[in-house]
Amino acid sequence: MLKREPDRILLAAAVLLYFPFVFMGYGSDVDTYGVLQTGRHFAQTWDYVPSRGPGFFVFETIMFILDQIGGSFLTNLAVMVMAVIVLYGFMRLCREYAVPNYHWLCAALMIHPFFWANAACTMDYLMALGFVFIGMIQIRRKHYFTAGAAFALGAGTRLTIALLAGCFLLWQFSIEPACRKKIVQAGLVFGLFTVIFYLPPAHFSQWTTRFLVATVGGVEYWSPLLRFGRWGYKNLMFWSIPGFLLIFGIFITRSVKTRFRFLLKYQGLPAFALTTALLYELFYLGIPTEPSYLIPTIPLVLIAFGVSVEHVSCPIKTLTGILLVSAFFNLNIAQPDLLNRATSARYGLWLEPGHLVQLTVERLNYQTCNRPACNVSHGPIPGL
Repeated sequence: MLKREPDRILLAAAVLLYFPFVFMGYGSDVDTYGVLQTGRHFAQTWDYVPSRGPGFFVFETIMFILDQIGGSFLTNLAVMVMAVIVLYGFMRLCREYAVPNYHWLCAALMIHPFFWANAACTMDYLMALGFVFIGMIQIRRKHYFTAGAAFALGAGTRLTIALLAGCFLLWQFSIEPACRKKIVQAGLVFGLFTVIFYLPPAHFSQWTTRFLVATVGGVEYWSPLLRFGRWGYKNLMFWSIPGFLLIFGIFITRSVKTRFRFLLKYQGLPAFALTTALLYELFYLGIPTEPSYLIPTIPLVLIAFGVSVEHVSCPIKTLTGILLVSAFFNLNIAQPDLLNRATSARYGLWLEPGHLVQLTVERLNYQTCNRPACNVSHGPIPGL
């Protein structure tokens, strides 16, 4: 029982950190209000119109039902529960494969500014990730049908999370030869229900693949230089400049020193984590818009980083401290000419409010009148 006590303390700390946000309205993302409108429109007309491509049918349905019962409090609370499930599943996976210092890794995941800011708002990132971690837990428990169903619910919540679920199944297939038939069955359940969940968006697009195409603006925003610039800058700011340099520097140093042999330890868990994270980065290079798209990489990068330093806890503790500070204060090296529509930027060094602070301010602005037009905060808060 004592071995599990730190796990429970971390989960209780997460609840204390996240719970105040359930009272702050639906959230700071304009897409949230599209999700709510989709459910309301469907209830009134029985005509399904996706909130945005490629469609988020499972999430839109769940949020509509919860919103009708308990408003933003209940929709936020549901996402918070899934965020805590992610933390539990992360610790369980690390514990099962004997990853060192996994409590510090979980603490880093818990207070990562993008994870924290999305942990109790009506947005799909952590609900999708929560379903996938439920699927992972069920695979390890050898409950394959429910695992496949959970993976499908995750994909129906946010399609790109299917990449994490699929890579996990492939990894388990490679290391569990005795269970391969059951893992294939879980994959079939996953695929079948995912297809079913995307029938409504496909019907909306008149059975074409148009619903799979994201709207990302005109070609003037996507020259090779702008694409790679956005991708690199947003990755840098996602972890904060000190955090990114720490992860990258130590990981490269350890990789060269060990010739990447550490990736094969722990039954290949770090190899699965790093490979999946790199696949997400390739996807993000194709659409480097919202940094929150990288949220599924947080537990993956932390696993690879933790295994690379193994039993040396100092780098992980340092990273955790950096992430905590960056939630409130952040160094910035570039300011765009137009927010979300930048074609150039001004370069320098600025101390700005962290991501958690900025999104909380925007969230409170949304809460004032409960519609996107009321949000008057559209960038870094001046004065810091």
